[in-house]
Order: sequence, then structure tokens, then C-alpha cells
Amino acid sequence: MNRGDLQLFMTILEENNLIKAAELLYLSPSTAGARLRAMEDELGFELFERKRGVKTALPTPKGQDFARLASQMLALWNEADQITRSQEKPALSIATVDSFLDHNLSPLYRELVSDHGFSLDIKCYPADMIYSLVSSKQADVGFALYHTSCPHVDVVPIMEDEMVLVLPHRKDASQEAVHPSSLPPEKELLTGSRFNSNLGWGPEFKLWHDRYINPQARPLVTASSISILTGFLEGRDYWTIMPATTANGLKAHYPITVLPLSPAPPGRTLYMLTHESPSCLSAKNTDIFSRYLRDYLNIHCPQGCLME
Repeated sequence: MNRGDLQLFMTILEENNLIKAAELLYLSPSTAGARLRAMEDELGFELFERKRGVKTALPTPKGQDFARLASQMLALWNEADQITRSQEKPALSIATVDSFLDHNLSPLYRELVSDHGFSLDIKCYPADMIYSLVSSKQADVGFALYHTSCPHVDVVPIMEDEMVLVLPHRKDASQEAVHPSSLPPEKELLTGSRFNSNLGWGPEFKLWHDRYINPQARPLVTASSISILTGFLEGRDYWTIMPATTANGLKAHYPITVLPLSPAPPGRTLYMLTHESPSCLSAKNTDIFSRYLRDYLNIHCPQGCLME
């Protein structure tokens, strides 16, 4: 049993589904299933219940007990990594929603690595998993798009960004605001899920979206990641809604038009997550990172920066 096996077990536990966990970890379902069975053989007990016709992964009582131990083991592994790398350079593990990578913090990450000697471990996860990873000390810092209560996690809003409409490029496009109910639902490129408000742009956005855009209609494309949708931005018949900073970054690479919406969607608020009692090394590196992050946001997003 190794670190990857423990991460697989914890991901299945978080997602309540082996197939979803396998997708997040870039494993085939058969490989994930084989590794889970090997773990159970090594431990001598089943971690999840097996019931015919039930797809939800429900932990056994012993599986629930083992989850606490697995979480502690992964946290210790993370701290051991930091100690190993601390002699050379400051190290930080970051769990983030993928929409805050492209055209947002990627330049900062490059600067931290090239100019300030950081070693970064950056992974993308759904927001609910990010809270869990920070709570269990598997990640030093998390970035999520909604605020929720989670044991041992401090949550601070760091940035606000307006949501805008993105359309194929039009030379004669008016800059007047567009009413969302005028947009054809079947032409939408939707980031997130029609059924899970914690995916995509968060619960508040989904409430606004479903008020003005028929939630029963099937979008043109639905994707959990905005990076997947960028492949469709060279099309001629679509629309999508995304944060202004992301849209303006994409505008340099794709033939798109960016317009305001009225009534406007709720702005996107980005939250930074940290553990309430981190290790000394994690606290030191997180403090250094936070100072660089504050300076970066004040320069590049002065109107939206919420960090003091």
C-alpha cells in the first residue's frame, strides 16, 4: 500500500463513486478497482460495501475508521515532502479550481518558481474536495468559488470578478448589455453541471442562471472544466458566461466578443483556504506565498482584490 493507494481510497470516499474517483486521478475504472481490492486484501477487511445494483460507494464501519488513519497518513506524507524540499527551496501544495489557473494566477506561479525559488505542487479539484484536502492537510492552500463551513479550515475572500457574456467575434457587435433570457439555451457552452451547483461558477451563479435560462434545456456542451470549453471558442454559433479576467485573457487567443449582461450574474468571489493549525513549515511558506499573492492581485486586479 502506497501514497497513491491512500489518495485513491480518500477520493472514492469523497466522490462516493469509484468511476468518478478514477476519472479525477486519471485512472481506468478497472485499474482503480484492482488497486482498491489489493488494498483490502492487504488490510484484511473491506473498505466499501458491495451491493448488487448500487453504484454509490458506501464505506464499511472499518472503512470509516480507516479513513481517519488514511487522512493522517497523507497529511504526514505532505509534511515529510516539505521537510525534504525545505533545505533547497520553499515548497507549497495548492488545490485549486481549474478556472483560476488560466489567465489568472498562472503568471504568479511562474514568477514564484523562476524568481523566488518556490517548488509548487498544483492540482485541480472540485471545490468540495478542495475543502477536504485542506482540512486533512493534504494541501497547504486551496482556492474555491464558494464559502462553506468545514472543520479546521480558515476561509478568506481574496478576489471578486464580474461575469460576462462571450460570443463569437462580430465586427459590428454593439457593446450594449444583453438580457440573459434572450440567449438560446441550446447554444450554451456551460461550465459546471446542470445538477450540481457546487461545480462550475458556484451555487449563487446557478440560481441566477436557472432563473433566466431554462434549466430543463440541454446545453450545446457541458464541461466540468473551462479549459475543455476553450476548444469550442472558434465556433460560429455558441455563447458562454465566464469571469471577465478569464474572458479578457482568452480574447488575445480566440476570435471572441465580450459583452456585459443585464440583469448581471452575481460576481465570482474567489476564496483562499488554509488550515487553522498548519505545521510550522507550512505556515511559513503559506505566509510568504500570501504576501506575493496580495502584491500580484493589487497590481493585476486592483478593483477586485480583497486582500489587505
